Amino acid sequence: MRPIAAGELSEQVTIQRAAVTRGAANAELLTWSNGETVWAKVTERGGREPQLADRPVMLISYEVVIRAGVTVTHSDRLAWGGKVLAIDTVTPLPRGYITLRCMEVEI
Repeated sequence: MRPIAAGELSEQVTIQRAAVTRGAANAELLTWSNGETVWAKVTERGGREPQLADRPVMLISYEVVIRAGVTVTHSDRLAWGGKVLAIDTVTPLPRGYITLRCMEVEI
């Protein structure tokens, strides 16, 4: 893999973290709060249209490269340009970068 130039990290993404709280009927409520906003290289890797509950959905996969130094897990998600990307995998790269394989779901 070739080195990543600083100018390639041209998109800003916000890492969002999940928090579980209890509602009125003691039901679990999942809420998201914004964490760090970091510079990233975002690359679309393709899409597919499976059926979900007899309705077509659009799944679009992305590869997001960020600098190491922030804590990010597959339990987090990314907000980017009006889109929400669920993180599937987190892979450290040499030279201080992290690759995030993400999925956007459009219903």
